[in-house]
Amino acid sequence: MTAAVTSVVSVISTAAAGYYFSGEVLRVVRTADLLVRVLDMAGDEVTLSRDDDTVKPIPVGLIWPGGTVRLSADVRVEGDAVVRRVVAGGIDGLFPGLMVEVDYNVYGTDPKEAFGLDFSTVPVPGELGDMPAWLVPPPGAQRPGAWAIAVHGRGGSRHEALRVLPDVVGKGLTTLVIGYRNDPDAPASPDGYYHMGDTEWRDLAAAIRYAREHGATEIVLFGWSMGGGIVLTALRRLPVADAAVIRGVVLDSPVLSWAGVIDYQADLRRVPAPITWSAKRFTQWRARLDLSLLDQHPGELTVPALFFVDEADLRVRTGPAHAYAAQRPDLVTLVATRDGGHVASWNVDPPAYAAEVTRFLDKVV
Repeated sequence: MTAAVTSVVSVISTAAAGYYFSGEVLRVVRTADLLVRVLDMAGDEVTLSRDDDTVKPIPVGLIWPGGTVRLSADVRVEGDAVVRRVVAGGIDGLFPGLMVEVDYNVYGTDPKEAFGLDFSTVPVPGELGDMPAWLVPPPGAQRPGAWAIAVHGRGGSRHEALRVLPDVVGKGLTTLVIGYRNDPDAPASPDGYYHMGDTEWRDLAAAIRYAREHGATEIVLFGWSMGGGIVLTALRRLPVADAAVIRGVVLDSPVLSWAGVIDYQADLRRVPAPITWSAKRFTQWRARLDLSLLDQHPGELTVPALFFVDEADLRVRTGPAHAYAAQRPDLVTLVATRDGGHVASWNVDPPAYAAEVTRFLDKVV
């Protein structure tokens, strides 16, 4: 094979790999990764195969098609197995050999079943059609006009907000937990891709309009992972009247740069730089977006923000959030935990997380 032919083959291989990885960025995730095996059951204890998630001494959930349970933070490691205690859920659905997924959301049900909170599922009219959302009124005294809107992350669901929901409605905020395009029960995007906030922010804008039409005069936005990027992108693009009612944002493991996320994932997988470059270009071409326009800049922030990050995050580097907060100490409070993982700061210390959220809400609404 001549040098010229070798060079052409190399270019084609690089392009093919870049195209593949761009698909990993853009493709819609609707299936759980069932990577953990149930090895045994004894009373309220379940023995699981050992991995990085099952050994963490934090509360987590287990999910599988048709079932979910909640586990305590207690962990007993026995060689290649881990014994955990089931504290809620359909334990009868667990049996040796069942494949499950560890779920940091912990609560895989709904506000009523998880916490006894009354709620209704309402349609939020968006540009692609109606998007289902949970509307959760505060169980006690309401702060008139004060609302929260929660936005889940890439491949997530409304369940992501359940961990913090009691603390938010407990402060008197009417809460709207939204879905958005490409969720299983929401309209699909025309091209079937995620757009990392470049189009999804419009669904949040629709939710803000819905809240205003139903009496909201002050809104706090919550976002997890890509949901955090959606929130910040929306803040930059909202019509003036809608932006004026936003009083603050609470972001957990927020994506502040999608180019940075792609670089991080490439580094973890030891992907060569030319393939990473190619993946970014194909991502932009296939989704018709500009990654640089999704970078979040501290100088553009106009409302108080509470950031949660966990230093064991293997999806989003925490350095950009630290740098962002350092540049805006006037508006940003950053809380860093360790040994949890992506969007798992709550799991590391639920009471401390709740205290930070309630303190922030008292400050901004």
